[in-house]
Amino acid sequence: MELATSELAKITGVAKSTISRRAKKERWSHKYITSRGGRKKVYYIDHLPEDIRFLIYKEGEGNTPPQPSPPAAERATSGGKVKAAERAASGGEVSAAERAAVDGKVKGEDAAAGGPGERACGENINSQQMVLAAAKSDLLALYLKRVKSARHGKKQKAREDFTTAYNSGIPWPELFRKIGPVSWKTLEAWKKQIDAAHGDIMVLADHRGHVKRGNTELSPEAKQVLIRCALSPNRPHISEAIRTARAVMAAKGVQNGLSDATYRRFLRDWRDTNYHIWVFNRQGAKAWNDKCAFDIARDYSLINVGDILVADGHTLNFEIVNPWTGKPKRMTLLVWFDMKSSMPLGWDITPTEDTACIASALRRAIMRLGKIPKVAYLDNGKAFAGRFFNGRDLEQAGFSGLFSRLGIKTIFAWPYHGQSKTVERFFKTFAELERLAPTYCGTSIETKPPRMNRGERLHRKAYDKAMSGITGITLEQAHNAIAAWFDEYASRPQRGHLNGASPMDVFPPEQGPGVDPAELRYLMLAQDIRTITQNGIKFLNETYYHPALYGRRHPVEIRYDLQDRSSILVVEPKTGELVCEAAPPEKAHPAASVLGTDEDRARLQNLIHYKKSQEKEASALAREFLANEILPEHRRHLKSMGISGDAAAEKPAAKNTNEPTDARINKDLIELKRMNQEVEKDPAPDASENYTPEVDRGEDAASLWDRIQQMPEPDRYEALIRQDVRGVLIPAHMQAFMSYFEATPAYQRDADYYEQVRAQAVVEFQAGTAAR
Repeated sequence: MELATSELAKITGVAKSTISRRAKKERWSHKYITSRGGRKKVYYIDHLPEDIRFLIYKEGEGNTPPQPSPPAAERATSGGKVKAAERAASGGEVSAAERAAVDGKVKGEDAAAGGPGERACGENINSQQMVLAAAKSDLLALYLKRVKSARHGKKQKAREDFTTAYNSGIPWPELFRKIGPVSWKTLEAWKKQIDAAHGDIMVLADHRGHVKRGNTELSPEAKQVLIRCALSPNRPHISEAIRTARAVMAAKGVQNGLSDATYRRFLRDWRDTNYHIWVFNRQGAKAWNDKCAFDIARDYSLINVGDILVADGHTLNFEIVNPWTGKPKRMTLLVWFDMKSSMPLGWDITPTEDTACIASALRRAIMRLGKIPKVAYLDNGKAFAGRFFNGRDLEQAGFSGLFSRLGIKTIFAWPYHGQSKTVERFFKTFAELERLAPTYCGTSIETKPPRMNRGERLHRKAYDKAMSGITGITLEQAHNAIAAWFDEYASRPQRGHLNGASPMDVFPPEQGPGVDPAELRYLMLAQDIRTITQNGIKFLNETYYHPALYGRRHPVEIRYDLQDRSSILVVEPKTGELVCEAAPPEKAHPAASVLGTDEDRARLQNLIHYKKSQEKEASALAREFLANEILPEHRRHLKSMGISGDAAAEKPAAKNTNEPTDARINKDLIELKRMNQEVEKDPAPDASENYTPEVDRGEDAASLWDRIQQMPEPDRYEALIRQDVRGVLIPAHMQAFMSYFEATPAYQRDADYYEQVRAQAVVEFQAGTAAR
């Protein structure tokens, strides 16, 4: 329902200009309508001030507005010179108490007779107000007792003496602390208020700041627009949200004539009762979780030491010299933390939070704990949730991750939920050690040292002078400092579930008996698949070899520890059987006989002896193959050509199976030589004639090595292989070339070909030797 300006002027008994000025000042909600007389402004009755609505409703009932009695009007206007209804009609300011009196909110007979209303008699009074009212009553009782005891004519002096003594704070310090300084006139006023309230001391309650201001009613459309603008994820200021809401309401035709204070008060009240929605929309899910969500409390009495280990990584707030690059860097500290005792067990420092760092820290934690934990409580970060722990695509290796091999169950924390990890609070305490480091760089932008800010030349010079040319803290120094601080932290009394006990009070009694380091090291190794080559297994720019790998050319599973690269374990991928523990082979001095020491020469002799043993093994296998396959086939070939020999040749005697293999091979070789002498005219030469060593041509050794030196590198290496197979002592510079060439990409690309060349040279050399 709406009323025009003229109608409101008639109801209130004031001029239309007075109504218009007040409507403009207070921003009454209105709209324009077109009538016979033209376009005019009308006001929504529900949005008008309470005093105007009161007069409108009384006008509608056909009654004149009741005028408050002089005492009530005086209390409502703090002086009583102008009645509340007259001031409201004339466009003057009306206080909340005056509006309450006009609307009849001050109830009871006391309101009409000049006494206090129900609100003054103790309604809606909190405990703090009640305590203050009781203190005032006690002070008033002391005052009346002092005045009453004074003689006639001395009562005024007694009033002044009492207030002077009280305001000094000495006789009654507790009352003075609660009430503060007062005058005797204030005490007399309190006495009158209590007498008027028939002895109710709650009339002395202080209502300042507790009186609820009148709420101007907002339309549902306006509330909805305000809430939507305030809940923007861009987190606008309240003033910005109100301006945006006014623009939206104007575009939609929603009344927006209320003041900014009204809108601000509405948004503040809505936020206080819908704080979870306010935070979630303006700040996000993590802020909602940190500020609004209910926290689940853990009962630590249900677990024992070592049942649950919590792990998390923390980027250190000081720089450490990276041993791989030599430059200072903020590295990552990873800690395994016992949930029951709050004891930091194992840790490691690494340039990045990787799986090798996690494995190393876990191994140290288990060693210190003395037993395998039952549960690993892990962060939801990428390093923890990576393939190393959850198992990876290595079905051919027959395993599914580190924790399953150790028998540890894993629990991953909720993303962005730091409350679920007890180690998060530990890292906040750890910041005190970081602040002691000379390369400290701050835990946040606000706390970084002045030397890292722009324009702080003096601080930077002082820092450079203090470091005295030192690059920074080494990794070993950081480990020592962290270990010392962990020991000191473990002896501190802790709050929370430890109830004043220190981690060292709880941890040792439940520590495990110990774990076999060798077995634990085997279980903790990372895994990969590699193929065996001639020189062993290539891994991380290093070659690992063991005699058990000789003669193998197939993929195997290797298990390694990045913290200890001295050896790797080689395992059959199908059966899981351990083949060997391979290590980097010894390297020979390039010129041990000339420039090397006795130790270098002995090492070279050992390597040569080992290589000769491999050659002997290979030649024995070749001779056996020659006797069992090549010679019988050769005899059948001669027989098919009609070439006859003696009876022994045509009809070989049955072999004595008890005769040694070498004796039988020698007999076969003699027979082969005799048969070859009979078939010299055969146009198809055998393998022995096809192979002609270079030294048999009358070429001296110096010319041979010079000719080989002039060959291209691949041909030179192939020629040296043939000389090596023949047992020729290769010069030192040629040996160095062979070692160099084996490390080139050309060799790596054609490694199989050179292996075939070596094998063929062995067979040809053995066949040629047997023929001679």
